[in-house]
Amino acid sequence: MSRILNETAVNLPGEDLGFKVHYWGAMPEHFDNPEHRHSFFEVCYVLTGEGVYRESGEDYPLQAGTLFCSRPGKWHQIKSESGIELYYVAFEVDDSSSKEASINRYMQMMNLNKIIVPMADDTVTAQTWRMLFTLCKQERSMTKETIRSFAYALLISFCSEFVEVAESNELPEHQQISSYYLERTKLFIDDNLLSSLSIQQVSNYLNITERHLSRLFAMKVGQSFSHYVQERRVRKSIELLLETDWTISHIAQETGFESVHYYTRVFTSKIGVPPGKFRKSQLSEIPFS
Repeated sequence: MSRILNETAVNLPGEDLGFKVHYWGAMPEHFDNPEHRHSFFEVCYVLTGEGVYRESGEDYPLQAGTLFCSRPGKWHQIKSESGIELYYVAFEVDDSSSKEASINRYMQMMNLNKIIVPMADDTVTAQTWRMLFTLCKQERSMTKETIRSFAYALLISFCSEFVEVAESNELPEHQQISSYYLERTKLFIDDNLLSSLSIQQVSNYLNITERHLSRLFAMKVGQSFSHYVQERRVRKSIELLLETDWTISHIAQETGFESVHYYTRVFTSKIGVPPGKFRKSQLSEIPFS
């Protein structure tokens, strides 16, 4: 069933909102997985079994009929001693085929605390999900377009389950959209430090203009895009300096600097000492046990 969906329902355009699906899945017995995060949404539906969903250090009970949403950039983990049966789908909004107002509605999922919907078997989402997998079992009698239509309806239905009614102190819509783009940009930068990370590359990924992205960094972050990227590279290199025994040259390469000389110059300008001296001074302060 998952194979059919992964072959058929990956690009799902709509009139106002489109989606890019990274993967569909159905797992009969899911036990523990390591804590991790990703740059897209992942929504799961528990069919049978019990367990715990942990996000940002907080535990949520899982049982048959539970829907839950892993949000972009959030550290999360599923734990189960006996195993749980899951349907799941990982996806993101396709900015190139969506209107800003519709993007904004989905963006709210990233910031709200409603990530668990218990006893959801009778919701439109759960019913659509079960119907979708039933259709996949009958592939010969169903057209691919029908499967795509139900897949799209499922992703649309998540809004009604996970997005709560806006409160009076909610940010204006244009500010929410700006926050959405900045969050996506920061996640993309952290996930791609090894690449060149030009503002053109990231603006193309977000389907916005370079000027718009540059203005967002100036207004919301207080620094240019390139300076922010440099800071993220340096911060990552500090982690590697203290947590690995890699050479300075290797660390420069792993954090996307074009040369060890350039890395040393940038590091020294921001931290005040060269990376080698920084590592030596920091490690010398760690007491021996």
